[in-house]
Amino acid sequence: MKLHTFIHDNLDEIVAEWEQFARTLLPAAQTMSNLALRDHCREILVAIVSDMQTAASADELIPAVGRAPTRLAAPETVATVHGALRHAAGFDLVQVIGEFRALRSSVFGLWHRSALTRDTTPTIAEIDRFNEAIDQALTESVVRYTSHVSASRDMFLAVLGHDLRSPLQSIAMGSLLIESPRLQDAERLEVARRVARAAKTMDGLITDVLEFTRSRLGVGIPIERSECDLRDACEEALDVVRAGNPGCEFTGELSGDLLISADCSRLRQVLSNLLNNAVQHGDRRTPIALHALGDPDAVVISIANSGKAIPLEALRVIFDPLVQIPATTTDLSKRSKTSLGLGLFIAREIVLGHGGTIDVQSSALTGTVFTIRLPRAIPDGGKARQL
Repeated sequence: MKLHTFIHDNLDEIVAEWEQFARTLLPAAQTMSNLALRDHCREILVAIVSDMQTAASADELIPAVGRAPTRLAAPETVATVHGALRHAAGFDLVQVIGEFRALRSSVFGLWHRSALTRDTTPTIAEIDRFNEAIDQALTESVVRYTSHVSASRDMFLAVLGHDLRSPLQSIAMGSLLIESPRLQDAERLEVARRVARAAKTMDGLITDVLEFTRSRLGVGIPIERSECDLRDACEEALDVVRAGNPGCEFTGELSGDLLISADCSRLRQVLSNLLNNAVQHGDRRTPIALHALGDPDAVVISIANSGKAIPLEALRVIFDPLVQIPATTTDLSKRSKTSLGLGLFIAREIVLGHGGTIDVQSSALTGTVFTIRLPRAIPDGGKARQL
């Protein structure tokens, strides 16, 4: 039996093994549908079979090094689409390459397990053509994947520059106004407040970038534990976000023992990030609800907002850095023109640094709910989680 015929006749079993391997690559894959995990696998295999058949009919003896790539210059193939979708799903480059390695192994493993081919071996020419086709598809996927990574990085830098420019302009204008001798004391004080707010905005942006960089370098976000009253942290976060969004309604329900050994300032940062996210994506006509409950073993905090449900594919990568979730509100005044896409990522890293968990659920009926669970016991001897 020819190798390309064997692949064609066993597509379903090869695709099933591809799916099973992809499900082990990252936590988000555990909730992905079979269709999403198989993602063009059948089409890629069909294209590989077609390439092998074409090469076989053209000249059995021409080695791979003597044949020009057949699809590298094509603007859109199933392999390039696969690379783009794997980037959107949160796969990293090593995992994408691993999928093709597993695909190669699945084909040869199935060949040796099959009763029809157990005692035979594909010819060197067939193996050569198969490997060439796999490498071609891998190249196309990697090229598209890396182009999306570069585009995300460029967009991140563009957004950062844009977001820093606005407060910087406020500071520059404020410095000119303060120097004016005709400015009254009350006006000068208001200008100083505007400058302080702009500086605080810039400080927040720079802090997010630095913490993102620390996490990517494996240092982790530092956690300094002390006795923390999460009741105060919740109320302070609510007050700050409420003051910045006077048109929104907020409710807070705090119960149980909310004293915990934690980094209070970091947890306020988490709560502020989640509340601001709820403001951006929630429905202004319904209140944003914060609930905190102290159990014997843990403190559980939830932040809920109404509005359109977040799509399932967005939920899978919502905590990934540089991800910009499409706005789920039709209120144009609430849509953020730019976003670094770091707020939820940093919130997750802080919660994980406390040995806790954070997850999100979203539906049209219940709205969007972020739930944080912080254990009272200090994990790993009290040390912050290193990433």
